[in-house]
Amino acid sequence: MLEPGFTVSSPRGTVVEILENTPERFMLRRVLPPGTGKTPSHRHDNGIERFRVLEGAATGSVDGTSRALGAGDVMEVPLSTAHVHPHTDASSTATFEHTIEPRPRFVPVFFASWLTWLGDGRVDKQDEPTMLQVMAILKEGGGGTWVTGPPVGAQRAMAALLGRLANARGIRAVVPPGA
Repeated sequence: MLEPGFTVSSPRGTVVEILENTPERFMLRRVLPPGTGKTPSHRHDNGIERFRVLEGAATGSVDGTSRALGAGDVMEVPLSTAHVHPHTDASSTATFEHTIEPRPRFVPVFFASWLTWLGDGRVDKQDEPTMLQVMAILKEGGGGTWVTGPPVGAQRAMAALLGRLANARGIRAVVPPGA
């Protein structure tokens, strides 16, 4: 599922294509229709992220600073820095490349799960995973990605509890071979 060339489209029109999946780097191309892509502010303790806008217009933020992004712009997210992924407003579209280096265990579990739910239309109105889906992913994929604000220890405990609740409700992360 996470091989280069694998593509998923959502009912809303989000399109994600896997470009690279190695231990050193995970890379995808994403097409955002209007009003999609916004994530809660979060940080990664085990990899950097980079977003390169290929076309269109989006808004993202790094360390609390919002930034308008257009074709050719790059938004780099240093390790452990709070950020919000590029997202579109109600009247714009965007296409960008998303790179994560290196690829921690969380990444293949997150993307295999999210892409399954995205293709089925079982995501939120931004075409992102719901909170319970993220908890199921954290339960299976381990940590390293945390929302901004609450202490990581509290989030670990909450993820364990809510991950079990998600599983009890039939929400299970997809763990690809080798993850």
